[in-house]
Amino acid sequence: MKNKIRNLGGLTFLGMMLLTANITFAQTTADLTSTTTSAGTITRFSPDAIVVKTTTSTDPISYSYTKTTTYVDEDGNPVSMETVKSGLPVTVYYDKDGNKMVASKVVVRKTTVVSPTTPPMTQETTTTTSAGTITRFSPDAIVVRTAASADPVTYSYTKTTTYVDEDGNPVSMETVKSGLPVTVYYDKDGNKMIATKVVVRKTTTTTTNPNP
Repeated sequence: MKNKIRNLGGLTFLGMMLLTANITFAQTTADLTSTTTSAGTITRFSPDAIVVKTTTSTDPISYSYTKTTTYVDEDGNPVSMETVKSGLPVTVYYDKDGNKMVASKVVVRKTTVVSPTTPPMTQETTTTTSAGTITRFSPDAIVVRTAASADPVTYSYTKTTTYVDEDGNPVSMETVKSGLPVTVYYDKDGNKMIATKVVVRKTTTTTTNPNP
């Protein structure tokens, strides 16, 4: 009778040891399941899968998701599943279940605002002035003799060229003629000098003293 009790006790102890070993093995197996992350941009969000394009793979990666999958922003705040859509940058936390990758958490990252392309810098035009006397005023050019140049300087002009007096009052283009002292404001366009404004200066009247 005592031997039977001993045998029964031994079997019970052995069963407990095997049960403990199975639990430990199951825990160890569960611990080996690690969550992996993957970053990319959503290309498709369907009722059964999230398809993400990553920089590490040439082909988009498909993740399945469940009712327990959570959706948060970068600060960990929950976001509505309805806001998750194609084009959003995300980081997917997933577990492998055989050949399937099941998303456990989807972190919606902040989108980078791309500033508009800066337009190319235009070439700066510097307006220059030149003072002298008109020697010829033709339909296509103003020729001015200046003190700074031995040869007369030719300026072209356009419909936007303005003609004013020294006080800034507009004067008629018809009054601009040879012999008038002027100051020409002009811009350079390659080798051409285009008059933007012509200031007609006052003529100096010379008084002759009578002979004694």
